Amino acid sequence: MTLRGLIETQVRQSPDAVALLAPDRAPLSYAQLLAHMDRTASALRRFGIQRGDRVAVVLPNGPEMASAFLAVAAGATCAPLNPGYRAEEYDFYLADLNARALVLLAGAESPARKCASERGIPVLELEAGPAAGLFELRAGITAPASNDGFAQPDDIALLLHTSGTTSRPKIVPLTQANLCTSARNIQTALELTAADRCLNVMPLFHIHGLLGALLSSLGCGASVVCTPGFQAAGFFEWLPRFHPTWYTAVPTVHQAVLSEASHRAEAIARVRLRLIRSCSAPLPPQVMAELERVFQAPVIESYGMTEASHQMASNPLPPRKRKPGSVGIAAGPGVAILDENWNALPAGTRGEVAVRGANVTSGYENNPEANAGAFADGWFRTGDQGYLDDEGYLFLTGRLKEIINRGGEKISPREIDEALLDHPAVAQALAFAVPHPTLGEDVGAAVVLRPGAAATPEDLRGFAAQRLADFKVPHALVLLEEIPKGPTGKPQRIGLAERLGVGATQARPSFDPPRTETEKRLARIWSFVLKRGPVGIRDDFFALGGDSLRAVALATEIEKAFGKRLPAAVFLPEPTIEALARRLAEDGGTGAWSSLVPIQPSGERTPLFCIHASPGTVLIYRQLARRLAPDQPVHGLQSVGLDGNQAPLTTVGEMAAHYIEAIQKAHPVGPYFLLGHCQGAYIALEMAVQLQERGESVGFLGVVSTDGAAREPASLHGQFRRHWSRLSRLTARQKWGYLAWRLDYRWQRLRQTGAELLCRLWLARGRPLPPALLRQRIDELNHRASAAYRPRAFRGRITYFHGDGDPSLEAPAFWERLASEGVHVLTVPGRGAGVLREPHAGALARTLRDCLPDSAQSSVAQ
Repeated sequence: MTLRGLIETQVRQSPDAVALLAPDRAPLSYAQLLAHMDRTASALRRFGIQRGDRVAVVLPNGPEMASAFLAVAAGATCAPLNPGYRAEEYDFYLADLNARALVLLAGAESPARKCASERGIPVLELEAGPAAGLFELRAGITAPASNDGFAQPDDIALLLHTSGTTSRPKIVPLTQANLCTSARNIQTALELTAADRCLNVMPLFHIHGLLGALLSSLGCGASVVCTPGFQAAGFFEWLPRFHPTWYTAVPTVHQAVLSEASHRAEAIARVRLRLIRSCSAPLPPQVMAELERVFQAPVIESYGMTEASHQMASNPLPPRKRKPGSVGIAAGPGVAILDENWNALPAGTRGEVAVRGANVTSGYENNPEANAGAFADGWFRTGDQGYLDDEGYLFLTGRLKEIINRGGEKISPREIDEALLDHPAVAQALAFAVPHPTLGEDVGAAVVLRPGAAATPEDLRGFAAQRLADFKVPHALVLLEEIPKGPTGKPQRIGLAERLGVGATQARPSFDPPRTETEKRLARIWSFVLKRGPVGIRDDFFALGGDSLRAVALATEIEKAFGKRLPAAVFLPEPTIEALARRLAEDGGTGAWSSLVPIQPSGERTPLFCIHASPGTVLIYRQLARRLAPDQPVHGLQSVGLDGNQAPLTTVGEMAAHYIEAIQKAHPVGPYFLLGHCQGAYIALEMAVQLQERGESVGFLGVVSTDGAAREPASLHGQFRRHWSRLSRLTARQKWGYLAWRLDYRWQRLRQTGAELLCRLWLARGRPLPPALLRQRIDELNHRASAAYRPRAFRGRITYFHGDGDPSLEAPAFWERLASEGVHVLTVPGRGAGVLREPHAGALARTLRDCLPDSAQSSVAQ
């Protein structure tokens, strides 16, 4: 069987049945889909594409991506690529695939276009038609007519790369027969019929969306709703609009659905799902139970991999037994548990999961070494550890590469995940290996708390200790706003310790107790602020859970105890009790006040100067600095007056001039690299202009997630017009995000007004402001300075780092007017100040490294 034969079978049975649907598009019937596949195959022949030629497809999620996969695979070999890749990734994949052509949306500004042009690969421009999935391909090339026919069962239909987390990505070739077999296996496991309708929210450059949702449905005459991808708000709009009978997703998507479900009772009540499917990552039993309670539908956990054309095992539908924590029974291919010598192990014994069957690839392309270790006698070793129970249900205990080896003790991270998820404050948890100097590896965990919930790392460790053996309790526990995920939504355990900057210091291999009276007093303060037990003198404040707010609280408590006012940024160069006690002993803790703060002082590259936002402190840049190159010096510029001894500056011009003096004392010769977030962006701009007026060179001016156009117009009518104009261009989900952002802004301004009134009353009494009120006053003065500032034009280019979670505002256009050489807009993950914090700081750092001239020269030299 082939993909075209699969669709042709449905046409013979019910040609007018709906195959593809999409928001705001006319539905596409099976007869229309088959005719479209044939037209596209003929068009490929006119462009010189033959059977077996590789066609890379870079399209956003939606009906065109769905039909392009089917149509290209009907006459050639389809190689879908993630639209979010960068230029260097496209260059690698296009070369590795030996792509014969590239399909892009007509006029799309994708880095893949440039890579294809440089490699001489023709681009086929796709222009969408009126119905879901219809399109025309256009190209400036022709070739002699060919009568090559359609693809045959043994032809390669699909090429996908493995994730390449720990090694070079491997090419997985899947034949027409592989895919059709897998589609039938999924249909059988889920009892799919022509009456079903799947709501697909999974990306169609990945096997889960292509097989688990699309091909399994089309192979039995069912219909598929092709969405732009998962959106929590959109999901609950699509449910009552399309009335799907099921959907399939990864666990992180299910968790996001549950987070939104409490506000969507009406939409849920209007839809009756027959089932919910979960695959591609382990589904926590707690999430399964909550899904079934909310949707009143059985949740079917399945097990799939690219090498097996997706599905290998699946829990059966009721009334047959489903076992939470199990990925079910063999669902198509044979499943076995093997030891290191390829011998099958008995029930209940842990080993490596292996599969074989007509849906499994025969081997990786051009990779004999990987094939020798993974394929033998028809079996494919999955790399997963697990066991079969007496009833044939498969339980996975972890990826072999993800197993934590703590001094010889083998620990399954999934066991730790589930223990932490039992805590009422925990929404998501992901355990991972942390490097350890003596044990080799220790246990770490990343946790996302439920909205409004509170728990400290120490709380969660204590909770886990009641459920796990001592050696399994996470010693490094990090609270995050979001668990880092791959492009398909799967959490990324491998490499997570490095990505989050979690190392041996977090695992605390040794404990150095306080020695002097000063160290003992400081240790008590740290324990109080961090809400944890004994603290060693060499423990890292930030590694123990400290953040910018706790650093401010720490400075306040130190002032109470020692009578010395320390800026919070004093902790940045060396955040330990030992270093702080040494400073207090040497100069009484005060030192010479300076706006220039060394965040990462060492290195031979040109220094990067990061300017404070409204609060006046520079702690927000700490995580970004740690993720830049080790030899990249980073300095912060903090507000004058934070020491309580100097009068704060009140205009952006004054601040810029003062900061220039500070940086030129330390670095008298340019070029100068400047970076600013929020108010710091305006100060950085003014500094750049003033430096140029002094005849100095500005080599880099960066703006991070700053809406320059958010300066309030004088009239209420002007404000209303601007907000209405913005809202009209946003999606429903973005509208809610924008409104929430504006309401939060107004609430913060109201709080600030109250704090300013309190400051005036305090000053009227002739008394110095306490630390908390001092920071509030500087925050307000900085905000006023920013609002009053009238930006001046900069002779050069501005690099704008736009958070992908930020509302779609006019910021790039605002900065464009101020830069003589235009604005270079780069999208990075996160929203607002969140782009500077983990888990997003690493992505911003990588993007920033590519922009700094020193880094570019270093790359060329290498």
